[in-house]
Amino acid sequence: MIVDSLHHCQKEKGLEIYGWCLMPSHLHLICSVSSEIGMSGFLRDLKKFTSKEIVKLVVETPESRREWILKQFESAYKLLKCNQKYKVW
Repeated sequence: MIVDSLHHCQKEKGLEIYGWCLMPSHLHLICSVSSEIGMSGFLRDLKKFTSKEIVKLVVETPESRREWILKQFESAYKLLKCNQKYKVW
């Protein structure tokens, strides 16, 4: 899902990727984006979309650690003052 999202951004948002490494808990990305969207706009959009998709996958996929993962996302959210249930990034 993360890789698909990056491919979408390459095609639709002008993302240029020079190198990347997807780790279990984070992503390393060497990239550039068009000046129209800017790096902060790109990261905002990518994180917003992938957060929703990751939570959706966790909820819908049979996984023995599902409750633990969701509790981790919930506890990260409690540190913030925003209108959402889970914090992924």
